[in-house]
Amino acid sequence: MLVAEADADVVASWREEPLFPCDDGFAAAIELAAFPHVEFYAFKLLLADETVAYYVPRADGAATAGELVRDGIDGEWSDAGWTYAAERLAGRPAGGFGLPEMTPGFQITVFEPAFKTPDWLAGAIMYQVFPDRFARGAAGVRNEGVAYHEQMGRPVHLHEKWDEALQMTAKPSGDDMVGEREPSEDASPGIIDDEAEIEELGNEQLLAYDPVEFYGGTLSGIREKLPYLASLGVEVLYLNPIFEARSNHRYDTADYEHIDPLLGSDDDFTALVAEARESGISIVLDAVLSHTGDDSRYFNAHGSYDVLGAAQGEGSPYRSWYDFAEDDDSYRCWWGDPTLPEVNERDASWQRYILGVDEWGNPDGSGVLARWLAAGACGFRLDVADEIPDDVLARLRTSVKRANPEAVIIGEVWEDATTKVSYSERRTYALGHALDSVMNYPLRSALLGFATGSLDARQLAAFLRLQQANYPAPLYRGLMNLLSSHDVERMRSALATGISLREVPRERQLELVEVADDADDAHAARLQRMVVALLYALPGSPCVYYGDECGLQGGSDPFCRATFPWDGEARKIRGDCGEDLTAFYQRIGALRKGSPVLRNGALACVAPDPDVLCVVRTLADEGVALAVANRSDESRRVAFDLHATGAAIDMSEELCPMVSGDDQSAALQIENGVATVRVPACSTVVFSRAS
Repeated sequence: MLVAEADADVVASWREEPLFPCDDGFAAAIELAAFPHVEFYAFKLLLADETVAYYVPRADGAATAGELVRDGIDGEWSDAGWTYAAERLAGRPAGGFGLPEMTPGFQITVFEPAFKTPDWLAGAIMYQVFPDRFARGAAGVRNEGVAYHEQMGRPVHLHEKWDEALQMTAKPSGDDMVGEREPSEDASPGIIDDEAEIEELGNEQLLAYDPVEFYGGTLSGIREKLPYLASLGVEVLYLNPIFEARSNHRYDTADYEHIDPLLGSDDDFTALVAEARESGISIVLDAVLSHTGDDSRYFNAHGSYDVLGAAQGEGSPYRSWYDFAEDDDSYRCWWGDPTLPEVNERDASWQRYILGVDEWGNPDGSGVLARWLAAGACGFRLDVADEIPDDVLARLRTSVKRANPEAVIIGEVWEDATTKVSYSERRTYALGHALDSVMNYPLRSALLGFATGSLDARQLAAFLRLQQANYPAPLYRGLMNLLSSHDVERMRSALATGISLREVPRERQLELVEVADDADDAHAARLQRMVVALLYALPGSPCVYYGDECGLQGGSDPFCRATFPWDGEARKIRGDCGEDLTAFYQRIGALRKGSPVLRNGALACVAPDPDVLCVVRTLADEGVALAVANRSDESRRVAFDLHATGAAIDMSEELCPMVSGDDQSAALQIENGVATVRVPACSTVVFSRAS
């Protein structure tokens, strides 16, 4: 047996451990280091013909079990572990809707034994809002906010009508307009499966977008819509940045201490928190810590703020936050964008201000994060968590948990969080001393891949089992499971087109989305109901991106950030609204919220058919729930052994079906531990205890 501890170069040196005969074949005992880390293992075998073979994870990802391979034929063994020959990976879906990258062996994850995450997050239904685009509220646009930004010398292009289209312009040069935020390459989950298609489409963006276009959404507007959110079963509301900034996305923070006046006041936030709490909804804020805006009180590039001077000046109290060249003419900035100067998170002044910790890491509750927790926030989503060093994240956790032990810390991580390497460092933020949860983009990729046909049910089942095995259990139960977000295309458009649009040129994105006719949208809506029901049947916290329930369509940023279509008449003339699924989201939300099994039950999954995935959830004293997804265009009748999943079914208990599609002819029979299920075409059936 070959064992290696993971490091930044994928693995460290491999060590050999002997195998001993046992009743089931052969076994090995290995001693793992006590600190949080990841190890990989594989098996080296001498065959009867005296050739060497290896037992490693399967190339096609269709099972958690491995396969026997030969060096020089199926791939090669090296210090980096096993690497398959390219032709062997042809059956493994990759790209925008695929599976994670291959690991060099089977994985063992060692995490902090005292790792604990907030109980209120586990299994809770989340909802993500882009504040400028959700709701204006009865008071309408905040004109005082417009006046404030104009007084600061910032352009504010305010739409008079809520339902007007985004204003794209011809690209003025080889680069996008200054101020536009693009997700980092380091964070990309991959885009289109066909490299030839990427080359054909080209990668030049011919349309530009300046993010100073506002629609006037407010915190008061969000507060007025809390009853609507409650009707969806929402328990956690995640808000994209709400602090003062130049842009509509507000990832270029200008002042961490105040709500952007376009959105409202600090008192408006207090009112929102109070009413949300009465509705059983916790609020999580977006914390953008790796960089600020250049037009901020910290960098103050334009002299807009009454501080001692721009950060370039020797008198600035924030100068030590940033890294300047010797001539002060250039500085380190986020992915080359000069409007987003990066901060040095290890700077003592920055840590004191943001984290409220002294040089020894002791928190005193004076930091910005603690201040917003005291104001009622229940935690933070950390933007580009990969950009923040692990030791700083550990201090951040100490600070946040001292301020509120039940506050949650969710990281923006696009890949497997346990094996992530960024800036040549193996990250440990998911192993118990930093993050409570991460955005589960790998699950999004796999679920949309299953729905669009790039991977089958066996591959999806294996992915689900491996993610459960590889993630620390405390983190796994609160994973932020999403299907759309502000950084990727809307799921409705992904399902209608069958491709990931994120790096397709903007004018091509518009073309692809606009050609989707009513039939395409109807089919995509059926797939959406299927995949959402499956999402709600899985462990973790299912997250709805605002407007997905209304059938909003759109490519990636900025097309995925359109206004919420509240007005029924306006929907009829908007070109970005498909079939409305709000009633379905309300039904599936009520089912999920009212089922302890679906919220917290153990997971088992099987794939009795390439088009059919069966998910089994069990919880002691609460029984069992079954979810069966059929992606094919024909109804399927499948059977599987419940005993093999560890589920015990009390036949005196009736399991009631909820079918995601229009065909309600689902049926379940259980005899001698074998479940036989009929699932209508293109739908998911959830069988659970009658409420």
